[in-house]
Amino acid sequence: MPSRADLEPRLADAKSVADIRAIAEEAVKDDPEFAKEAYQKAARHCDDSSLTVAYARGWKELFGDDAQAKKLLDDAAGESQFTKDLAILAIGYKEILGDDAKATELMQQAEEYCMSGEEQVYLAEGKIRVQGDHAGAKTAYEQALKETANLDPLLELGRAVMRALKDGSFAKKIYDKAESKVSRAPEYVKLAAAAVNDLMDKDYAASIFNKAAEKLSGVADLLALASEAGKTLGDPERAKALYQRALDSAADFPAVAKLLEAAKAAGDNTFLQAALNKGGELASNTPDFIDLAKGLLGLGDQHGANNLITRAENAVNSLDDLQKLAEGVKAHFADQADRVARILAKLEKRIANQARYVEFQKQEEQADTVKKLLALSDRVMIELEDPFYAAKLLDRTESLMRQGGYQFSRFEVLIRAIDKHLDDSPWITRLLDEGIAQGKDFITFKEVVQCAAHLQRNRALGQEKARVYLQAREAQLRADSTSGIYDFTKLAQLVLANLHDTAWGGALLDAARERAQDHYAFAHIGYLKAQSGDAAGAAALYHQAAAACKNADTCLQLAVRLKQYGLDATSLKEYYAACGKGLGNPADKLRWVEGMVDELKDPAWASETYAALAAQMSGADHARFELSRMNRVGNEFYPYRKHAA
Repeated sequence: MPSRADLEPRLADAKSVADIRAIAEEAVKDDPEFAKEAYQKAARHCDDSSLTVAYARGWKELFGDDAQAKKLLDDAAGESQFTKDLAILAIGYKEILGDDAKATELMQQAEEYCMSGEEQVYLAEGKIRVQGDHAGAKTAYEQALKETANLDPLLELGRAVMRALKDGSFAKKIYDKAESKVSRAPEYVKLAAAAVNDLMDKDYAASIFNKAAEKLSGVADLLALASEAGKTLGDPERAKALYQRALDSAADFPAVAKLLEAAKAAGDNTFLQAALNKGGELASNTPDFIDLAKGLLGLGDQHGANNLITRAENAVNSLDDLQKLAEGVKAHFADQADRVARILAKLEKRIANQARYVEFQKQEEQADTVKKLLALSDRVMIELEDPFYAAKLLDRTESLMRQGGYQFSRFEVLIRAIDKHLDDSPWITRLLDEGIAQGKDFITFKEVVQCAAHLQRNRALGQEKARVYLQAREAQLRADSTSGIYDFTKLAQLVLANLHDTAWGGALLDAARERAQDHYAFAHIGYLKAQSGDAAGAAALYHQAAAACKNADTCLQLAVRLKQYGLDATSLKEYYAACGKGLGNPADKLRWVEGMVDELKDPAWASETYAALAAQMSGADHARFELSRMNRVGNEFYPYRKHAA
């Protein structure tokens, strides 16, 4: 056992009744006089009724000194006027001295003096411990509930009810009121913890976390809920859902920093990786991208780290940024020789032309339109030959373009700038593919194909993309039974004009011919055949066009169309003659002959044909025939025609 010498230093440092009682308990068996002497020093710490009762209890339990215990309680009771003190002292008389009468007397006074919700709690405890009156205690607790409005007192009231009455239903009523008072994450956490620790109701605690998650949206609040949900409920899935909500709610990089701290504290690498990726979405400067990339590397996500370090490169805004990037890639991406070499080359160029870069950056800050950015990218390439800086400017150009409605004609300018300055086929491919996907009509489709087919630096890529788009279009047309001849002829024109693929263009024109039914269609297809170099195919189609003419008007229409196509006089006469062979009506034949003069300007041929038709005309037809012949080839009436003939 410790000696007096051992205990005296401890006694000098003792700060409470409990500290001194512990010392007296150690000494009372071997040195009761020192124990009493020591315990008397606890009197100076008795500055409220509960401590006085505890002190009195020590005299009874350690030394069997009922008189001293009674004196302490009597002295305190004589000065007490408040319910709290009276109820505590009543419990002391009952439990320490067994003085039921005095305890009951004090309880009566306590009830008379009871004025507040807090005092009702002490009154209730006294009713149970002194009088065994659970019904009266519940009445007191109910009154306390009515008069208690703040979170902490309500939680304490709930604890008291559970300790004293073991009434979970009543305690739940108290916690429901407490729930109506909370609005911040720490308050929800405190309430949920009380539901588990005091009410022993995890389901209720889970519902509290659910309600908190619905009401709170700040990243810090959601992270606090997630952390405590895991600890309080032992439910990692619920915590995971809250972490995900916090992740989804992050709207700026400082919020991501909180996510990263929480993920590291939780030791959750999956969440850490998600937070790093989220940071990649929200970061805007090179140092942040570098830090995030290093974080992903530490988790073994090489692909994600590569993407972020590329974004770090694109975000470079100063020589300092570029130097940090160079240091970062040399330290963490040394195995990527091309990247390291490229960034070091950029750094060298930047250092050598720093003054010019500073000037260009000032201009960049003022470039607030697509036109200005495109012009600036041209100047950067002319003066600095820096495709990396040009790429950054063109990336900004695209972002600015995205602020308006989509029109491929606007993006075509960007595609041509990328083609001119950069070796970036993925970027060009993405923009071309988007043009095809966004295009709602053939006009846009045509624009995309023409843009692709006529790229300069990326000519092979453009030709291939144009071919792919045209092939897909052809497949759609062939699969659609409603596709018409002009769908195929327009596609054929694109193939011939942009890919110069006569075999493919010819096949598309053949598909159009299979669907043709009138002279216009056959003539149009024939004209396209001629343009592709297929003279024989064109001639055959022109004959089909002639055969499709059913009357003189359609023959004249065909003649006009073929003249527009630029056919020579001999060819025109051939197809017009073929057209007339199918005419049987005298009026049609007469109109056909008139066309030789009116459209073909060939009165000699017309005169011969009039003579050949004369025998076929009779009656009214003959009179009209003669008038027509006189008007068109009657040289005796119109002498000037004789020279023309």
